[in-house]
Amino acid sequence: MRIALPSRSIFDRLGAGDVGEHTVIRAPQAECELLLRTARAELALISPLGYGSAPSLSDYHIVGTTCLVADENTALASIRFRSGLREPRTYYAPEPDDFLTTIGLLLLAEQHELRLKPSATLDGADTVIAWNDAGDFPDHPATIDLTEEWALACECSLPIGVWVCRSDLAEEFDVPSITTALAGDELQQREYLDSGGYLQWRWDDDVKAALATTLEMLYYHRYIPSLPKVKLL
Repeated sequence: MRIALPSRSIFDRLGAGDVGEHTVIRAPQAECELLLRTARAELALISPLGYGSAPSLSDYHIVGTTCLVADENTALASIRFRSGLREPRTYYAPEPDDFLTTIGLLLLAEQHELRLKPSATLDGADTVIAWNDAGDFPDHPATIDLTEEWALACECSLPIGVWVCRSDLAEEFDVPSITTALAGDELQQREYLDSGGYLQWRWDDDVKAALATTLEMLYYHRYIPSLPKVKLL
């Protein structure tokens, strides 16, 4: 089996265990979603946006074993504003196709009724939406923690990565066991952070509810064409 795992370091512990005879492909998360859709990977850790954008959702199921979910202030990503700014009009995103870029734009519209135009350069942007590991932005010192803003807006955590596979693969492979072994036995349920929030690494009913809410928000703001069900293996 070919397994697509996002290359950002935050996802590393979901692939630090036993790979077995399978092949792990490391790529940006948006590319992992494409690998799954084009049958170049049979299993992928993708975002809710990737799951909701799949052209034929009936062929895909979520593997409810391990995941990456963020709640409250996690210091993973931020929405940043230029110093002295009165009304933002433009934004720059180092990774424009990334799921958290979409969530940042959604939150600006939902919470502040702001619909910003993209800027090709950082110099031309009032606002920056980025993972915190994407670099320093000294000209944009005013920050909103993205996952904390999501918790305020939606009163739930934000799923960032969930395992998804084609439904026919479940008959050929024990996908839950593969994803569990891939993470290893030491992976904890939740990791509480100094910033005040936490990361959740294992699936439960709260994650399912948060994923359903996230899909509803993406659909309401027209980032996905239809509202899919959360279908588990």
